[in-house]
Amino acid sequence: MRLIYDLNDVPFARKLKDDRLQWLRELGAVELADVQADERGFLFSYEHGPERLCSQVGALPSVHDRPDERRELVNLNDVLEKLSAAGISIPTPKTWVMEVDEEIPADLKFPLFVRTLKSSWKRGGGQGRVGNLRELYAEAELLRRAFGWDTPIIAREWLDIASAGKWMFGDAPQEIRTWVVDGTPVAWSFHYLHVISSPAGFPPAAGDLRRIEGLASAVARPFSSRLVAADFVRDTKGDWHFMEAGPGAVAGTAHERVFKHVARTLSGAPSALAADDVGGPF
Repeated sequence: MRLIYDLNDVPFARKLKDDRLQWLRELGAVELADVQADERGFLFSYEHGPERLCSQVGALPSVHDRPDERRELVNLNDVLEKLSAAGISIPTPKTWVMEVDEEIPADLKFPLFVRTLKSSWKRGGGQGRVGNLRELYAEAELLRRAFGWDTPIIAREWLDIASAGKWMFGDAPQEIRTWVVDGTPVAWSFHYLHVISSPAGFPPAAGDLRRIEGLASAVARPFSSRLVAADFVRDTKGDWHFMEAGPGAVAGTAHERVFKHVARTLSGAPSALAADDVGGPF
């Protein structure tokens, strides 16, 4: 199966300092325009909406992700609803979705972490913690200025997250990104490796990795995408919580060996990955 990238994504990769397209080329990935209609493949690309993805793969019926596969994973509320509908119970902060002009949920409890459906972007780069209604309205207004006036706001139960170290925006969380290929977790990596090379709390204990592997498998189960990225964070008590899942075709990482292992596995090629402190196989 071919690994595929879109040459039109190269400027975005350069802007974001994202090396994944270069790593794919080193693995022998082909440019989208050179893929034949009957070829099987997987396209690594950015999220520009279903119309763009349809234009990329619409004439390539055996190339994934398909628009319906990716659509399931783009918005956090859709992910949580699909997990709930499938009866999958995993440790995750209680979550409320607030539409524009909708009344504040009666059971809302402060403090809260506030974000949008698609982005965990935070004011000033720090944790979007709000402690009362006034702060909630202010944060929601700021997010809607950035992402659109009709953007739904997600409020999540606040977690005291263990710090992996300091960076320009304060504490970086002890957060792990897992990679699930065809329903099987194949690798993990420290999510903030691009800013902290030697994070506190890493490597996780073997028991923690077994726990995260099981959670990642459960999270990916209801989704049809061949590659799912699921993120987990550790709190100050040492417990792990599911934060979000998304299409693996879009998910970034600074761990080159982990990414190449995931891509090789996805393509069906043999691959071996030696663990280090910030990433490794399951």
